[in-house]
Amino acid sequence: MDDINLLKGRMSEALVEGIFKRAQYMVARVARETQVSALMRTGQSVPDFVVWKALDEPSLGHRSYLLLAIEVKYCANLDDYLRRDTPARSPEVALQWPELYEIVVTDRPEIGRSCFQAVHVSILPPGAPPSTLDLHLVPGLDIYRRTVEEYEGLVREVFPIIGSRNGGSASGDWARRLGGRAPARRPARGDARIRARIQHRVGDHGDRSSTPHEHRQGVSE
Repeated sequence: MDDINLLKGRMSEALVEGIFKRAQYMVARVARETQVSALMRTGQSVPDFVVWKALDEPSLGHRSYLLLAIEVKYCANLDDYLRRDTPARSPEVALQWPELYEIVVTDRPEIGRSCFQAVHVSILPPGAPPSTLDLHLVPGLDIYRRTVEEYEGLVREVFPIIGSRNGGSASGDWARRLGGRAPARRPARGDARIRARIQHRVGDHGDRSSTPHEHRQGVSE
């Protein structure tokens, strides 16, 4: 079960990365990127991603940017996870990263809630229990509901079969692709379809041009 949760955690990171790229953010992986980590690991907590986007047009050679730190967690039981203290929600980490969001990915959301929910760690009152907002409802992020729903389809379709009899080899293959470890299993007939759908949505992390941008007109959907 630890291998399966690790795999779902890696996949959650890839899906969240895809959402932010679709919302026209630049995305830099931090926690497992050796060169960036070497510069930033000074005994402080390091998030999974740093994302940023321009807020205005250049003026006299200067632009303003929105810069966010993103920690991604997969959990099957969201209520249980939110009741537990996590390093990402500690006051010390909030001071280190003034705009830190913990994005929780779950394949078992409450009825009417999204599979992608966010906690704005930096504004949590000390000792207060965290509450989540669906990712597309978080003020200021400018992430559209339609974008989130597309990635939700992958969570709802793929996550439940990982670790099942018919989806076992998907866990082994995706563990290798996304950096996790899982025991090798016999191929399943649905693996090619799963891989194709996730690659289509997430794209190549190393090539931003391979990820389609959302057509953004008027108010958020």
